[in-house]
Amino acid sequence: MNWENGVSWICDFAMSTVFAASAYGKSGAMTDMRMEIYAHRLLPERLVPAAALATLGGEYALAASFGIGGMWEGVKEPVALAALIAMSWLTWRRRRSSGAMEACGCFGANHPLGRNPLLRNMLLMAIVIAAWLLPRPAASGGSLLAFVLAVAAAVRLLEARKLQAETGETGAGRRRRTRAHG
Repeated sequence: MNWENGVSWICDFAMSTVFAASAYGKSGAMTDMRMEIYAHRLLPERLVPAAALATLGGEYALAASFGIGGMWEGVKEPVALAALIAMSWLTWRRRRSSGAMEACGCFGANHPLGRNPLLRNMLLMAIVIAAWLLPRPAASGGSLLAFVLAVAAAVRLLEARKLQAETGETGAGRRRRTRAHG
């Protein structure tokens, strides 16, 4: 593997993981997602459920497209850039109107990728542009399976970090022990 393919693979892995983690977090909290979409006041209430499903489907499709490569090269990158720009604009607009500097709700509460969404999205846009400049060939069956397993493992690790931040859990049902200092 030459360095361009290696860098392209890393970029695609990062983007696939980000979109898969975002979709996974949203799929477990559809009511929250619909409320978040409605809070932007861009759609009538009757269209919010369809927008939530379309957003979820789009994120899963982007996660898959960054794994497949091949025929999706040159298509997935502008779609991902458009999605990141739209999400950044919505975040900026909401912050400007409310003055709140809250974390992003795209991944669920306390998710490691939920902090500093505007800065995160700028970094992700740079990664997408790098992936666009360094296209890689379509993955073979074995490498595609390895890619999917690696993305699933990364999403699971991110979810475990989120759970730890929310509950203090450090593993299979064990709680962190704290010592009282006197």
